[in-house]
Amino acid sequence: MSGAVIRRSAGRAAPGWGPCILAGAGAGVVGAIAGVGVEIALRSPLPPHVATVWSAFVAGILGGILYGVLGRLARNPAPALWAVTLLIATIDSALIWAVPIASGRSPSIGAPIAGLVAPARQLLALAGIGHLGTRHFPARYIAAATVTHYTTAVAVSLLVPRWAGPRDR
Repeated sequence: MSGAVIRRSAGRAAPGWGPCILAGAGAGVVGAIAGVGVEIALRSPLPPHVATVWSAFVAGILGGILYGVLGRLARNPAPALWAVTLLIATIDSALIWAVPIASGRSPSIGAPIAGLVAPARQLLALAGIGHLGTRHFPARYIAAATVTHYTTAVAVSLLVPRWAGPRDR
């Protein structure tokens, strides 16, 4: 078997990068709308709605890229995508619940993606890169943040495989 061609059963090949990224962007939009809807329904000002929208959109694109990678590694990438996205949502939620917020300024990357940056900074601080502060995420808003994390994860897990799909050879 050639290293350049990944064989799939029944003439299926890994999904193309373009469809994966587009499917991820679409799933991110759906996750953003659903996440903001959850925050409004729960009357939660945190996480900020703009940060929820951008974080869900970027997470969707990253989920699309992940699906493209998994499509090249696994015969059936959809269950692996479910496992990874739900694991990430669980880790994010556990971090904001149990670990103080990282101290110092957040990096400015042009888009307000606090939902992605804050847990990453907490993980880095736990690994010795950066520092944890003394403040925790406000307890009364943890439920909204947790549901928002899982809403995005479910949107990506459901929609990316459906919209990107495998490509026929």
